[in-house]
Amino acid sequence: MSALATAGSLLRPSVRWRMPVLMYHSTPATAPATPNEHAVPVGELAEQLGALAADGWRLLGLTEALAARAADPDARVVGVTFDDGLLDFTHAVEVLVSLGARATMYVPTGDVGLRLPPDDPHGSRLSWSELADAAAAGVEIGSHSVNHRTLDTLSPRDLRTEVVDSRRALEDALGRPVVSFCYPHGYSSRRVERAVAQAGYSNGCIVGRRIATSADDPYRLPRLHVRPGDTGDAFRALVERGEPGFAPHVKRAAAPAWRTARRAAKHVLGRELT
Repeated sequence: MSALATAGSLLRPSVRWRMPVLMYHSTPATAPATPNEHAVPVGELAEQLGALAADGWRLLGLTEALAARAADPDARVVGVTFDDGLLDFTHAVEVLVSLGARATMYVPTGDVGLRLPPDDPHGSRLSWSELADAAAAGVEIGSHSVNHRTLDTLSPRDLRTEVVDSRRALEDALGRPVVSFCYPHGYSSRRVERAVAQAGYSNGCIVGRRIATSADDPYRLPRLHVRPGDTGDAFRALVERGEPGFAPHVKRAAAPAWRTARRAAKHVLGRELT
């Protein structure tokens, strides 16, 4: 049985459920001076996750959340994910531990331990020891590739390097299985998803901007982008109904054309550099 088929058995078509999967990035101690839709201050994170816990939701990392949903389609479960392995995730770990919650952190292994000036917009990254501490606190560590490249425009050889080497590095350093993958920048394709399955992962997530369901491919699970200011009724609406408006639908429809344009641009630039 193929890796895709094996993972697909976890999400049987006969099982009908909806599950919000939250996507976070930076969780700074205080709000940044320049507004950043990817930076949710830790105080707001605590308010958001605390409200869900108070409403009876179980807060789990993605792989554990999928297993909980497969076991009980009526389970009140939210998947919680963080991208990029940013150093300020240490603030989020404190919130998760205080709530008895868990999450998945997706790490680009080429950036592990990177330290940058405080005002650098790219942000410093967790070290291997800090990742180990997070894993010990109940955080699932997943792969975000090696170099955070747009995988759907890579050659087969480069694609394999990104998905295989990142998993190997994480497992060797942390001594734990790595089975969840997050596509950098949210860009994927069937070819990329096959490579992720063949590399031994059991699930993968995109951005998607909608609530995941049992009908979704386990290697293409959508998430909800949580922004600063998403609190109270607005945050509950996000979790219950997904992201509002037509933007999510437009972005999904435009994805194939945008991939073609990026491949063409890469080809032109490559010729100019040779």
